[in-house]
Amino acid sequence: MLLSPLNEQLRHSMKRGAQIFLFVARIRHIEPLVHILRKIFRDIRVEGTSSVDPQRAEKVNSFRQKEIRLLVTTTILERGVTVPRSDVFIADADSGLFDEASLVQMAGRAGRSAEDPAGQVIFASPQWTLSQKRAVNQIKSMNRIAMKKGYIQTK
Repeated sequence: MLLSPLNEQLRHSMKRGAQIFLFVARIRHIEPLVHILRKIFRDIRVEGTSSVDPQRAEKVNSFRQKEIRLLVTTTILERGVTVPRSDVFIADADSGLFDEASLVQMAGRAGRSAEDPAGQVIFASPQWTLSQKRAVNQIKSMNRIAMKKGYIQTK
């Protein structure tokens, strides 16, 4: 069973109509997590994909088309995939496999449209690492610069 706070955050994202990226550190974590999520969230389509998935392109396309609402994946999708109204969850964000740069890239999947510029990003982990702190600081810094240059509008 997913920890209650994470479960609640996922439900909040679904209620607001977000597409959900759920990043994991290892390919072997995808299928067990997909299995659990399908039991919890029976009313939405949950899929998993990775670099070894022959159906990866089809699943990413289905995710873009909102046929898949929750996509469990590895860092293979940390770059180059833009899906409007997306929220990002990073499971085991304290993993040594997730450095500052990869955390920033994964977080960058959220808030990628004018209609929903403030997508949610959740670093799920029992501890706060230096990589997480640096990633958050880098994102805040980039957002401040973007606001000054007029790329981000505040309400």
